[in-house]
This record gives sequence, C-alpha cells and structure tokens, in this order.
Amino acid sequence: MKFPSENMRKKLSFLTPFLPYGVLESWDDLNPRLYHAVHIYWLKFYGLWYNTRSKTSLLFWVHIVYATVVLWLVCFLPGIGEVFYLLKRRDNIGDIAEGLYLFLSEMYTYIKLSVFWLKRKEIMALLEYLHRDEFKVKEPEHREILRKSIKRARFVMTYYSTMCVGAVSVGILMPLAEQFEVLPTNVEYPYFDVYKSPAYGIIYIHHIYYKPATCIIDGVMDTILAAFIASAIGQIDVLAFNLRNLNLIAERRRNMLPFTKVNVKKSIKYMPSVDHEESTRHCVRAVLKDIVKHHNSIINYVSLIESAFSLASALQLMLSVMVLCLIGIQFLSIEEPSSHPIQIAWMAIYLTCMLIEVFIICWFGDELIWKSWELHQAAFDSPWPSTDPKTAMFIIIFMERCKRPLRVTAGKIFTLSLDTYTILINWAYKAFAVMRKMKK
Repeated sequence: MKFPSENMRKKLSFLTPFLPYGVLESWDDLNPRLYHAVHIYWLKFYGLWYNTRSKTSLLFWVHIVYATVVLWLVCFLPGIGEVFYLLKRRDNIGDIAEGLYLFLSEMYTYIKLSVFWLKRKEIMALLEYLHRDEFKVKEPEHREILRKSIKRARFVMTYYSTMCVGAVSVGILMPLAEQFEVLPTNVEYPYFDVYKSPAYGIIYIHHIYYKPATCIIDGVMDTILAAFIASAIGQIDVLAFNLRNLNLIAERRRNMLPFTKVNVKKSIKYMPSVDHEESTRHCVRAVLKDIVKHHNSIINYVSLIESAFSLASALQLMLSVMVLCLIGIQFLSIEEPSSHPIQIAWMAIYLTCMLIEVFIICWFGDELIWKSWELHQAAFDSPWPSTDPKTAMFIIIFMERCKRPLRVTAGKIFTLSLDTYTILINWAYKAFAVMRKMKK
C-alpha cells in the first residue's frame, strides 16, 4: 500500500471526513482503529453501524430512518421478489436452483448483520480491548510487524469487496447480452409484470443500486472477523519477536535504568545500583513477566473473538455449502451454454467469490493456529539455556502452555482452518452429486 506524501495529505485534508480512517491520516501511531476503519466506514455509509446517539437527538431518528430505507432497498424488497419467483417456479429444479442460490447468499448476509447487531456488546468490547497497554508498541521492531498486520487486514477487505462488486457488475450487464429478457436477479412481484415497461426499467435501476451495496455489506461481514483475527496474529508475531530477542529487550531496559547500589528486594525502577549480572537477570524476568501478561491478553482476546463471531461464522459455513451446491445445479440447468456466455461467466465468477469468501476466514483461522503453535518454538529459541535456573524454569513452563494452540470455532462445531475448508468443499460436492442424480 502506497501512502500519500505529507503535501498530498494537506491538499486532500478536506476529504478526511468522507474517507475511511487511515487513508489520509498518518499510520505513525499504529492506532488499532486502522484494522477495522474500512469496515466501519462502509457500515456507517449504509447506516448499518451501531446507533450510539441519544434517543432524544434528531440524528438518532434520522439514522433509524436512513437505515430502514437502505434495508428495504437492499434486503426486503429484493427478498420479497425472490420468494415470489421461487413460489411461481417451484416445479422446476433448475429455476429453483437459479433463484435459491442468490436468495440464500443475499439473505445470509443480513442474517450475519443481524447477529452483528445482536452481539453489539461483544463487538464493542473487542474494539476497546485492542487499546490495552499490552498491545501497544514497545520496541522499534514492533512497528513493522503491526504495520504489516494492519495492511493485510485492510487489503483483504478492500480487494475482496472490489472483486465482489466487479463480479456483480457482470450480472448487471447480463441483461444487455440477453436482449433485456432477464434481470440481474430473478424476481417476481404479485401485482405487476417485472418484464414489461416501465416496471422493467425501474427494477433494473434498483438492481444497479442494490447488488453492489449488498456485495459491499457482505464483504464487510465476511472480512471483519478476518480483521480481528489478523490483529491477534499481529500480536502473536510481536510476542514471538520478544521471546526470540529476550536478552536484547532486557539489555535495552537495563540501559535505561540508572543503578547505584544493590537492593534486590526493591522493584528494578527503584534499585539504585547493581552489578551487570544481577541487573540483567532482573530485567530478563521483568521482560518475561510482560510476555506472560501479553500472552494472557491475546488468549482473552481470541476468546472474545469467538464469543462475538461463533454463531455468525457457523451460519456462514453451513449456508455456503448449500449455495455452492445450488450454483453447481444451476450450471447443469443451462441449456445450450454456448448461447449464454455472459450468464456462464457470471456464475463462474460468483462461484469463485463464494469459494474465496469461505477461504478467507478459514485461512486466517488456520494462520492463527499455526502462529500460536510457533510460540512454543519461539520460546525454545529464546536464550533460556544461558539464564539462571529459575528463569529457565519459567520459560519452560511457558513453552508447555504454548503447546495448546489458539483457535476460533464456528458454533463450537467447526474449527476455522484449511482442514475445515476442505471438508466443506467436499460436502458441497457430495450434495451436488446427489442433486445431479435426482435431476437426471
């Protein structure tokens, strides 16, 4: 990611209120807001972020009205149309698959959003937890580690959402290739024919608005969990650095403390003077104490992530299997595929987006498992053989604790990992094979 120069920031400063935090602002302070700034920006843009204003405030009710209008346009109105479409074509499995995979993929986005609202207390606790002292930059090397972590979280959100919007753009263009005989999403309404003018034009314009909006909201809901896990992985990387460079950090602390005489019983900050070996030992133990506190904070943070997103991720994984299966059935239902190239391209791109959507959270979950497992090796790589027996014992106990890796589960059923991703794809293929035989 390229950062704008200082002169460019000054020239574009008037755009600051209209852009996500971190686009024009400096990253020098590595504010934890940078992890989720893009997600929160888009939720606020569509009025779907938490309404924290007082009920006596006019802005509170403006927010409510705006959010209601957005939800009607991007959720309820298309949802009603898709349900009527499915009811009218319930005798044709191809038509059902065509309508149902879009309906499910769009509706579970709003189910996840509902869970997101339901878990407001947990989400806000997570955002606040990132500002703990244990997670702040303490060494120069920490800056680059956390900067890479923030870049990764923002990259995933930005490029995944862009890819999804690009995918639905193909769907929006599909009616042009089909002589305006279809709509981007198959819908029917009870009191008028959507394929006759002027209803067709109005519905088509509505689809141009609602499909990219749904994709962006879906991108936020799919990647905000990944951003929280990415922040935990960044802290684990910092912890691994501290373990491997225990003596270096202890030496830096020792050099910052003026000593004049031995007083072992007092805290290091108040020890006037000690010989080099004694002061080094105390500084190593102080650094090790901070490492243990940092590790405890990471464990608690991961527990909070699971508490906030366990239900939403479980629904996402299960519904994704159904959607992947239905997309496969729809592929088989297209007669003369060579005469419908745009429709084939749209479905292929949509299938790719669905696979990547599930892959993102599983990949970050897998990365969390392996990074936390590597803390055991990082502790082993620390200079514990050269320390005093008591400090070495503390490090060995810490190594034993790290043998149980951190993980995030979906509904206490699935562990977010690449193994789970493989299992889900296998389930989707098996369901597709069964439905294919039924169709024949």
